[in-house]
Amino acid sequence: MILISPYKNTFRVSQAYRHLRSDGTYHQGYDLVGIGDKHIYSPVYGTVIRAGWECATLPKKGFGQRVVLRVGRTNYYMYFGHLSQINVAAGQKLKPGDLIGVEGSTGHSTGSHLHWEIRINDIKTGYVSVYHYAGIPNMPGSAAYTSNWAAEIFGPGNLKKSTSGYPQRLYNAALQGALGINQDGIFGANTEKAVKAFQAAHNLTADGIVGTQTKAALSKLL
Repeated sequence: MILISPYKNTFRVSQAYRHLRSDGTYHQGYDLVGIGDKHIYSPVYGTVIRAGWECATLPKKGFGQRVVLRVGRTNYYMYFGHLSQINVAAGQKLKPGDLIGVEGSTGHSTGSHLHWEIRINDIKTGYVSVYHYAGIPNMPGSAAYTSNWAAEIFGPGNLKKSTSGYPQRLYNAALQGALGINQDGIFGANTEKAVKAFQAAHNLTADGIVGTQTKAALSKLL
């Protein structure tokens, strides 16, 4: 099973994605708890849009200390909420594995955890499925999971020319970031050309398909 999470080591799910809360609303992300290591890392290439208190005068409101990260140049935004420490600033460019901060219990929270969600167009009504992106079992409990996103940051299976929708656009943006090209999240002609050039430069079959060997070579750039 592919597990992509903001933790590099073991973690557990404390609240599931789309959990129906007592007030009749849905929990639109994962609540995750790091086991041992509480550090939070970027699982994508992106740009920090906001970093700091959601409401500095009301520290018990909302996400508390949070980071919002735009994925490449796509219209997908990742939210990292309830942090106890923030190690990035607005405008900063991140790559997979860069430290974002430390899990905490700031904002509207009853215990140390990370709230992690993805929105389209950076709006409250733009929720999309972090579950389908992350592959984390969508059930709370004490079970410990270990992320392997560093090996699978470019997604499951082979990537080849397409205009696939979410969550493939997130994987495509990661690929484009590694190749140093425009991160629009669409695997079009320019991305295929860049993949072929990369393959040729690394003595791989220049077919424009990101398979196992190409992924392994690309992962060395992370």
